[in-house]
Amino acid sequence: MFAIPIVGWLIGFLFAIFLSIPFWLVWTVGGIGMTFFSWLPEAFHAPGFWSIVGLFVCLEIIRSILIPRPWKDSDD
Repeated sequence: MFAIPIVGWLIGFLFAIFLSIPFWLVWTVGGIGMTFFSWLPEAFHAPGFWSIVGLFVCLEIIRSILIPRPWKDSDD
């Protein structure tokens, strides 16, 4: 009940990696970043893969802060 959720963190990190693969391929190799977002700075046209993984991890943390799940911390 009060254990450190290391398994959940690892699953979340793997989920971010697998979600980042198609996004990174479409954004950089597919050229979506350069074609439709040319107004962004050059660094955002072709970001590195691990930058995208970090972005998805940060977005999940921000989402969990802004939209808490009420059943997450229930005392059974």
